[in-house]
Amino acid sequence: MIRTANDCQNSSAKLDMHDDRRLPLPNLVLGMALNALLTVQTWRERARSRRELAARSSHELQDIGVCRADIDDEVSKPFWRA
Repeated sequence: MIRTANDCQNSSAKLDMHDDRRLPLPNLVLGMALNALLTVQTWRERARSRRELAARSSHELQDIGVCRADIDDEVSKPFWRA
């Protein structure tokens, strides 16, 4: 079978179309990885904030207008729960 220049162009166009369909996958993976990192960062920030609240004295909590019972409720939550 003899290929013409037109056949080669059509063949490369098919390859390009195939590659175009694959392009979103790296973006999807990158987006998922970024989302996972942001989630872990949020969890770490919550855990740090709750540790800091737990370490406050009753006088400091009174100054910011929060009672110990509210802090105990907040500190008892797992890090993934807002």
